[in-house]
Amino acid sequence: MKILVAVDPSDTAHIAVAKAAEIAKKEKAPLTLLAVAETFQDIESLFGEDASERLKQRASAALDAAMAIAQAAGVKPKLMLKTGVSPEDIIVDAAEKGGMDLVVMGTRSKKGKAKLRLGSVASKVVALAPCSVLVVR
Repeated sequence: MKILVAVDPSDTAHIAVAKAAEIAKKEKAPLTLLAVAETFQDIESLFGEDASERLKQRASAALDAAMAIAQAAGVKPKLMLKTGVSPEDIIVDAAEKGGMDLVVMGTRSKKGKAKLRLGSVASKVVALAPCSVLVVR
């Protein structure tokens, strides 16, 4: 079993890493942590010349925090930092190319009408992933 965890700076991502590390340790499975620095066309013209670099630094910091959580659980993860316009496509691509058996990721709890909104990264990964997806809150 190979496990991929999509990480970001959110608390739910930290919960996802802890859960994935627990599974990886129990199954003696390799664990890969993936952070995506989301970017889009004209980001520098809208937010300044260093906007892309700030997003990469934020993703890198999330990856470092996730690595600390995994290591504290006794698991030594592989780290991946990717940049792109579609986090869900990057996560699905990493799962496909890496031959992953499980993707673990967090989602923010939404209430009421906000829960019905389409477009969350987690829901797209669930729909497109070539393997099982565990979504934690």
